[in-house]
Amino acid sequence: MNKEIAVLDNQLLNIDSVAQLTTLGKSTIRLWVAEDKFPKPILLGTSKRVWRLKDVNQFIESKIS
Repeated sequence: MNKEIAVLDNQLLNIDSVAQLTTLGKSTIRLWVAEDKFPKPILLGTSKRVWRLKDVNQFIESKIS
């Protein structure tokens, strides 16, 4: 795998970026995470939640196909 692609795949996104990328509302993302319909975030500390770009892209691809 290309090193640049690996870095992009592991880029971390906050909920605002995830919402913009998926066109989903933040409340929908939170609900779908709770219902196991959307990738779970990575917890950074006690309250900071982020998603890997790769996981979000895989979710989008699964909805397209």
